[in-house]
Amino acid sequence: MPPTMWSRRRILTTLSAMTAVAAVPGSLVLSGAPAYAADTGSELPDNLPDTDRGQVLWAYLTGGRAVREAAAAALLGNDARIAAFLSGELAPARAEDNRVAVFQGLAWAGRSVQTAASRALSGGDEAIAAYLKDGYLAPLKTDLRAEVLRVMESGGTGTKSRANTALNTDTQDSLEKFLLETRFDGQEEDEQVEVFKILATASPQVKEYAQRALQDGSAKAIQWFLNTGQHIARARDEETATIDQLVSIVEREGKQARLKTDKAVAASEQAKEAAVKAKEAALIAAAEAKAAQNDVRKSAAAANKASDAARGAARAAQTAISASRSAQSASQRAANAAQAAAAAAAVAGRAASRAYNAAIAASGDANKASAALSAAKGARDAAAKARTAAKAADQASIASTQASAAGAAAASAAGNAAAAASASADAANAAGAATAEARKAREAAADANAQAARATRAAALSRSLADKAAAAASAAHKAANSAAAHAEKAADAAEDAAKHAGQAIEYAKRSRLFAEEAVKAANTAADAVKEATDVEAAAREAEAERIEQDTEVGIVAARLKAAQEQEALDRIATQRTQNDQMAQEIRDLVAQAQEALTAGDQPRAVSTGRKAAVKLLDSHGTWTRQAAEFALAAGDYEILNWIDVDRPAAQRQDDRETVLALAEMAAPDVAAGAHVALKSEDPDAASTFLEAGMTDSAATENRVKIFTILGQDPGRAVKAKAEAALADGSPEALFRFLSTEYVEAVKEDDTVEVFKILNEGGAYLRSAAQVVLEGSALMRRSFVAHDQFNVARLDHDAEAHVAAIRAAIAHAAQIAQRALEDAARASKAAADARQAAEEAADWADKAKGYAKAAEDAATKARNNAEAADASAARAATSAQRAESAAVVARSAARAANYSMNQAYASAGRAQASAASAAQSAASARASAEQAGKDASEAAAVASDAHRIAREKRQQEIAAAAAAAERKAKEDAQSGKNPADSADNDKNKAEEDGEFLGLTKDQWIKYSGRVSTIAGTISAGAGGLALAVGWIPVVGQGAAAILGGISLVAGGVSLLAGGVNVIASWGTDDFQKNLGTFALSALFFGKGRAVAHVSKKVGSSLSGIADEVGMKVSGFLEDTTTAAIGLLNWS
Repeated sequence: MPPTMWSRRRILTTLSAMTAVAAVPGSLVLSGAPAYAADTGSELPDNLPDTDRGQVLWAYLTGGRAVREAAAAALLGNDARIAAFLSGELAPARAEDNRVAVFQGLAWAGRSVQTAASRALSGGDEAIAAYLKDGYLAPLKTDLRAEVLRVMESGGTGTKSRANTALNTDTQDSLEKFLLETRFDGQEEDEQVEVFKILATASPQVKEYAQRALQDGSAKAIQWFLNTGQHIARARDEETATIDQLVSIVEREGKQARLKTDKAVAASEQAKEAAVKAKEAALIAAAEAKAAQNDVRKSAAAANKASDAARGAARAAQTAISASRSAQSASQRAANAAQAAAAAAAVAGRAASRAYNAAIAASGDANKASAALSAAKGARDAAAKARTAAKAADQASIASTQASAAGAAAASAAGNAAAAASASADAANAAGAATAEARKAREAAADANAQAARATRAAALSRSLADKAAAAASAAHKAANSAAAHAEKAADAAEDAAKHAGQAIEYAKRSRLFAEEAVKAANTAADAVKEATDVEAAAREAEAERIEQDTEVGIVAARLKAAQEQEALDRIATQRTQNDQMAQEIRDLVAQAQEALTAGDQPRAVSTGRKAAVKLLDSHGTWTRQAAEFALAAGDYEILNWIDVDRPAAQRQDDRETVLALAEMAAPDVAAGAHVALKSEDPDAASTFLEAGMTDSAATENRVKIFTILGQDPGRAVKAKAEAALADGSPEALFRFLSTEYVEAVKEDDTVEVFKILNEGGAYLRSAAQVVLEGSALMRRSFVAHDQFNVARLDHDAEAHVAAIRAAIAHAAQIAQRALEDAARASKAAADARQAAEEAADWADKAKGYAKAAEDAATKARNNAEAADASAARAATSAQRAESAAVVARSAARAANYSMNQAYASAGRAQASAASAAQSAASARASAEQAGKDASEAAAVASDAHRIAREKRQQEIAAAAAAAERKAKEDAQSGKNPADSADNDKNKAEEDGEFLGLTKDQWIKYSGRVSTIAGTISAGAGGLALAVGWIPVVGQGAAAILGGISLVAGGVSLLAGGVNVIASWGTDDFQKNLGTFALSALFFGKGRAVAHVSKKVGSSLSGIADEVGMKVSGFLEDTTTAAIGLLNWS
């Protein structure tokens, strides 16, 4: 999917892709196949010459970083250099890539896979290859079973039933299906059952809220009730919550605390292992770098190892952050359990006070015996429930203690990660001979250090919160048990008083004893509530700290996105044609090669030409890339023909393909201009159209677009720039406004709006605003247009939840105050019995004070409940506004998807034609060699085959452009918008990317096509956006995709770079299967909305995942509640 179209769904998918395949520098580097040096030439595709150079090129195309770097160096050399690579360098390079793959996978692997991976790493290259081939399968299944059992342990009946089915089937598929799909059905079923259980003993408001959730029926409504709604409802009930409800809450929150703790412990263990390995690798890299300081190639390899070690350290730090977040979440759940247990203690304490009062009354009045027995029964019931709550609180306390230990382990992992980063930096400094690689290593080390620092802070916070929660839960456990004991004693006293009702024997002594016990019980209740209040305050502090940490992480990633956007815009402004896309170095090499060829210096021409061809292997142009591949895979004469004929012809052909792609998605005027250019006999007509003709053709449509923008009441900057462009009136001015000035003006207006939100919003809105101010224009546009409403809802939901919890605590305080009031009345009665008038009056005054405090607490509870309700209403309003904004965004989404689908289809056709041409050339070359022709003649035959194929494709392109022109006119006349279709809710590139890895050919074909899309869109640049007349401009919708497609060029270029430069074809089973486990662990305890959409590994997004996803993965634990998780990270 084009980055322009990324939403919250896409960032989750992107982060999941990074997480699931963190085993690789980019993503798909997990080759466990035999070394290709031992393979035969039959493995080569038909479109490459069957030569040793072809074998080296194929290794480049399918290899990881180490293989690619070694292959690129070999391709520049002579035949001896090629032979040396195939016989001696390829296998070690591939082994290094494999080792990196296994090593970096440690950060997210389960315990069994970690053990097997460590054993493989210690066993050497063959052990690693065997592990990657299928050695990971058995330990992976063990980890999957453990994961299923972990989910099962914390689940209800529905979850347990589905888990048992998976375990009994006991296949990898069944275990994965449970973890990624069916467990969510069970979770939703269990939550619904839980609501019914609450409903059975509900007080009026709780009953109403529960019924409302059940009537809605959605998982979201059910979860909201369980997490927030029931607390609001309890606070709104005039009568106190029943102790059954409180016990239910303690038990539920205790379970959740256990669930989160299990995840924290597992993640901290992963982080520790990965950090230790990263540290070991970094120290080895540092030693190698120091030893190879003056050897460029060796020092470059050492620096690359340092980079890999730093990345491993960064991932270990991220895992530590995830562990810390899990620990924080566990602590919060334990704190919730402690609060409910404290309230249960308060209820039991009041029941005890009432029973003692009844006992005193019955001692003096025989008619009060029945009331005493009733109070005794109530006290016994309350005592039993309080003990149940105490037991659950004890479990929550244990969970918090373990969460604290997990936080300590995470801190240790962060320390090791920091040490690894420092060692990596030392290695980078030592590798002075390879400056570029050393710089990258230093950057990676700096990033790892920053990640480690964040991990250390997160771990410290988690330990602090866990310790407080453990103390609170322990105190609540003791308070509940103490209150239960008081209640039981009170029940005994009431029953004894009922038995001897009216007997004045020792009445005064008995009354005094009962009163003292009542005071103790009431004070226990009051102390428990005070502890709950302190814990709630600590939770708010922790939440504020977590938001601050999330904001810092978000700012780092946002700055990266801003830099990428600026780079894309700079490129778009100047690089239109294939020639402009070449780096200056490549242009210089091509010129030098042409000069040498003209001068008759063939050896220099061949040497320089190969350098240029190697650099063009990652070109976005399909024909240019194929031509370079063919020339490099063949001999010297093919390189000479490439310099003289094939390269410039391929470049012109790429320009034709780009113009056709524009015609197939453009408005009528542009489509007509494209058709004219493509049917022209002038070989440079397509290039000329891209440089100027496109702008002229789009002038009328551009003018309409600008008037439409002005009609949408834009900001001050957009309005001024638009009016200036219209006043100028030239096609260039109109083009300039829509392709560059509009972006800058929108940036300015959006910045003003974001600052306004920053000053007026809640905590999460302020966090999001700080992040987007550092990010790309698209981030700000998306934030202003729709993301702000989702984040505002997050603020309102958080406010509602906090108010509800505070209301619940206030209700508990009311109960405790009533208990103190009862105890005071009991003490007054005891004083009256002793005829101590002054003491009785004092207790009467205290009783009045407690009664007033109880009324104040009740008022506070009601006010908090009303505030919670109001926040919930505002959240609903924000949700409605977000939905309205989503309707507008969908139009822009479909437009961009339509563009991408058209470009993807065009790229596919171009790729097929170029591959067919190369295949014909390879076949012709082979036939010429078999016929006994010399190398020069064979090269000429191959070049001629290329020419014939290009001419055939030119005819096809002209015909396709004519058809595109007709269709554009028909759509315009009928008012049909070809983008507005459900078919464009997805894009083909993303769907195909989900099935990568089946064969090398499929992998190469897909990665090449993605790269071609980048070339197509980059070449069209802003002009493509201007050409597309159907892109909506509703509420600055065009700005939401920044002039239509402009920034897709930058995003897809990065994407193509991730595919072509970093990644490698490999054993897809390993990366996908490990991904299943990683995703399951990552989203353990989340709802379907987060985990389900993240289950597919978007391998095609690996490049972005590595650069962006890695930056923001630290907040994955709370993606559903962190503001930056709701932003558009395109």
